[in-house]
Amino acid sequence: MDVNPQDLSQNEEVVSPPLPPPPPSVRSLPPEAQSIKDLVRIAGLISLIFGILWIVVGAVTLLFFIGIGFLIFGIFDLLIWMKCKEINELIDARRYGNAKDKTLIWMVIGFIIGGLIPGILLLVAFLKFDSLMRVTQNIPPPPS
Repeated sequence: MDVNPQDLSQNEEVVSPPLPPPPPSVRSLPPEAQSIKDLVRIAGLISLIFGILWIVVGAVTLLFFIGIGFLIFGIFDLLIWMKCKEINELIDARRYGNAKDKTLIWMVIGFIIGGLIPGILLLVAFLKFDSLMRVTQNIPPPPS
């Protein structure tokens, strides 16, 4: 008996098998933590874009000795991008206090050297840590 694929698509729905559950070691983050991760990720991407732009502008204007300042701004933006990845790793490890401290440091550097937009995004993320820490302190730890 030959089965025509067109007959199946018209009469029956193809059901995919269900996905296996995630391993117990992978726990979902609270929504507050996920929003902080998103803010930090966006700040990191904007810093990466600004860093690349500042380095290119600095390399072009280095002939006029103006480019040194642009290169410094670009290097600090790339540092902010790298530290944003570390902050997200701390959040994944549920080390919220360390992540909050690191966010404060790079938020200040972001305001001074890295640019206003990454600094503001890191400020909003820093302010959200308080509600995250309150929520996670009220939740009992999962059984081991």
